[in-house]
Amino acid sequence: MFRGVLAVAFIANKPTAKRRCSRFFGGMALLLAISATGVIAAPMIEGTPVPLPPKPNFSSMQFLIGTWTCVDRSSRRPGPFTITEVYAMDPTGYFINRNDTTHKASWIPRDFHGLSRYTYDTAANRWVRISTSDVGGYAIATAPGSSGAHRVFTNVIQKQADNVASYAPEV
Repeated sequence: MFRGVLAVAFIANKPTAKRRCSRFFGGMALLLAISATGVIAAPMIEGTPVPLPPKPNFSSMQFLIGTWTCVDRSSRRPGPFTITEVYAMDPTGYFINRNDTTHKASWIPRDFHGLSRYTYDTAANRWVRISTSDVGGYAIATAPGSSGAHRVFTNVIQKQADNVASYAPEV
């Protein structure tokens, strides 16, 4: 008799198609509820764009735009040498770019090229010049805020050159 009761209980608990279907949809409903909770709890993505800093006022430097050829003299060199500088506005409006070429001379083995970028740091109220050269040179120089068309840049960071003890500010 005991066996008959177990058999009846087993048959009563045997899954039917209806029970299987309700288990499946119940499981799906639970999965959707958990997924929806994750989506609702997820952080919202900000739709407002990050504000851009104001572009520098380059009106006092506009006269530089174009090509300049200069003859320089240095107390460390045997004679004058020629440099060509090409100034142009950067397409972003945040920089003026200067591409320069120091031309070959009797003691200059080849043409050397450099790139300098000028911008204004409104938070620090200063002009900034970032320079690099095709032989690994680099420098960052700053000049005090608004002073018309005249700026005196002082190197803040500069790759040291052999046999040069110090550098003077540049006008």
